[in-house]
Amino acid sequence: MEKKEPIRRQALTLRKRMPKEERDRKSADIMERIFQSDWYREAGIVLAYVNFRSEVDTGELLRKALLDGKKVYCPRVEGEKMNFYRILSPDDLEKGYGGIMEPLAKVENLFSVHEAFSDYCLMVIPGSAFDRECNRMGYGKGYYDKYLDLISEKDAGLTFKIRSVGICFECQMQERIPVEAYDRKMDMVVTEKRIYER
Repeated sequence: MEKKEPIRRQALTLRKRMPKEERDRKSADIMERIFQSDWYREAGIVLAYVNFRSEVDTGELLRKALLDGKKVYCPRVEGEKMNFYRILSPDDLEKGYGGIMEPLAKVENLFSVHEAFSDYCLMVIPGSAFDRECNRMGYGKGYYDKYLDLISEKDAGLTFKIRSVGICFECQMQERIPVEAYDRKMDMVVTEKRIYER
């Protein structure tokens, strides 16, 4: 099988080399595509990462979702796993794993997949690279793949309304990326150029 690391390294290098002004403009274009989607409009819950370094900026997504009255949850790394905790304001974030801003670990704010049985949930996921079939390559730790596996296994056979959306810059898109058994395909991938759906 084709090795992941050279693809990951190349995609991240291209992303990192992008001037901040260009990255900000393209991030805004990506957010606008999300805001105009039925998936965003229908979602009562938004699970979204807090951008770090050269990732697509999610600040506007967090602000708008809160203003729109949606429940907003952000990820927090806890040992070998990741959980999502609700925030009511960007002030509910603190510096955590690897210097990334994370929500406070309050048990009462922990996301339960059962919330997604009655309300659509939009889960916005970063990655180092994606392909046209909505396959995702993460950063090598597997946090999102493990989390998606966990919520799928916990409620196997039950219908819940979680829609996974990978976001990246077009320069990170690949014709094809190598896929392993544990890799989770996205429902949709959004770049500044277009929306890819499977």
